[in-house]
Amino acid sequence: MFAASFAHISELLAAYRSGGGLRWAELGADARECQAELNKPWFERELAPALACVGHLHGRLSTPGARIADIGFGGGHSTVALAQAYPGATFVGLDVDEESVQMAQRVAGDAGVDDRVDFVLADGSGAQQHGPFDVVFAFECLHDMPRPVEVLSAAREALTPGGRMIVMDEVVSDEFAGPADDVDKIMYGFSVFVCLPDSMSSPPSAATGTVMRRSALEGYARDAGFSTVTVLPVEDFGFFRFYELTP
Repeated sequence: MFAASFAHISELLAAYRSGGGLRWAELGADARECQAELNKPWFERELAPALACVGHLHGRLSTPGARIADIGFGGGHSTVALAQAYPGATFVGLDVDEESVQMAQRVAGDAGVDDRVDFVLADGSGAQQHGPFDVVFAFECLHDMPRPVEVLSAAREALTPGGRMIVMDEVVSDEFAGPADDVDKIMYGFSVFVCLPDSMSSPPSAATGTVMRRSALEGYARDAGFSTVTVLPVEDFGFFRFYELTP
């Protein structure tokens, strides 16, 4: 991932000086494929068991005919893992990167779930157009989005009665306290070279960056009309924490 970033160091330096950004698509195939491979083992091996431990969520996902959205799916491994775990459901993935959509379509085809998974080139704020959904997921992508409140608002409005949104993001410390711990340090590194420039490439931007603390997400969720944000009891899932947003 750093190799992909360093290939664009001149553009990144220009962005730092101007307050601009560098789009994910401009980082190219190395970044796209690296991100997909980083998360693939967790999604393939751990996602289904983790969700199965959350009774009410597992029940909703297991309901025959359930419709599930995956916003910012990247390489599609999260969506495919969900489709394999919940064969009675159908899935819609939304992502703004055209080559990621094509990659995800290949992944779904290879896994034999492409009859129940539809990957769409669309901004997350367009979730309403493809709903309604019983559950909406956003796996490690909300902090990249320039306007997260718009996306969360659209997701909330696309939910069926009793529906939930699940946000998986970095398990950073709740408050800033220097010196930063090891997890925060590495996430700040990713933020400077990848996530923050991507977010700032589409103004106006919230410019969240990889270190999205719980209070920041709670603020976005509140502004989007959600009533509560709860941390789900999913532990030992890499660098990630699962949040449940309730309308």
